[in-house]
This record gives sequence, structure tokens and C-alpha cells, in this order.
Amino acid sequence: MRTYTLNIENKDYEVEVKSFSLQHATLVVNGKTIHVDVKDVTTKATALSQSESSPAPVRAPAPSSAPAAPRVANGPGPAPAGGNGVKAPIPGAILSVDVAEGDTVQAGQLLLKMEAMKMENQIKAPRAGKVTKILVKVGDAVAQGADLLLIE
Repeated sequence: MRTYTLNIENKDYEVEVKSFSLQHATLVVNGKTIHVDVKDVTTKATALSQSESSPAPVRAPAPSSAPAAPRVANGPGPAPAGGNGVKAPIPGAILSVDVAEGDTVQAGQLLLKMEAMKMENQIKAPRAGKVTKILVKVGDAVAQGADLLLIE
């Protein structure tokens, strides 16, 4: 999947995301595999079970007071300003992407399916147009309001 370098309390951690869903994640932190059970998506509380001994997790510093734009986890980030993004109605995980870049879609056509709160949700086109960019892939976790794809 993706690899990040996180600096927590002036210490760098090399974190590779092997898998991620609303219930579980597998991370490799500084070469050690950690399995994470997600307990509450809204507060991001987690319980860790480690397959190998490693240092206890360190809580990240509080975020800055400036709110960050919603973004697609494990994805390329927010859509360009002025895009015609189809947004995630609630936080969830992408189950399927049912269109491709370049496809012409009709209003109400199924675009993708996502799991949220243990339910499958169908995301449909709000208008007719052409899919110009798909910003997510199967398995991605997305925040509420994150752009999923662009329709021109």
C-alpha cells in the first residue's frame, strides 16, 4: 500500500500500511508488524495487538488549530480546487469502484460502493457527465466529505 515517515515527539517512525479497513489495519512500524483493531472510527480509538515485540505506541501531538481539508486515506489527497467531486456522505471503506475514468454516466447511475457502519452504501452519480478522475481504490478508508471521484 503506502509508506509514511511520521515524526512523533521528535522521533521518526517509518510506517508502511499493509492493509486498512474500518475494523482492522496491518502496519509495519520501523520493521515490526502491528495489527490494529479499530474500535471507534469517529474518535480514532484503537486497541493494538502486536505480532512481534515493539515499543509501546506513542500518542501523536495535538493537531494545529487550523482545520485540515478532508482527504482520502491511502489515496492521492483532496481533489483539485474547483473540481466537480462526488463526496463521501459518511466515513467508510471503499468496497468497489463500478466506473472507470473516461466513462460517461447518467444521473443516478451507480459509481461505487462503500462500507460504513457495517452497512453497504451505494454512491450514485448526482448528475450526468464524464468521469474525469477516480480518487479512491478498493480498500481505501475515506473521511466524510472526501472527494471520491470527479465528474465533468
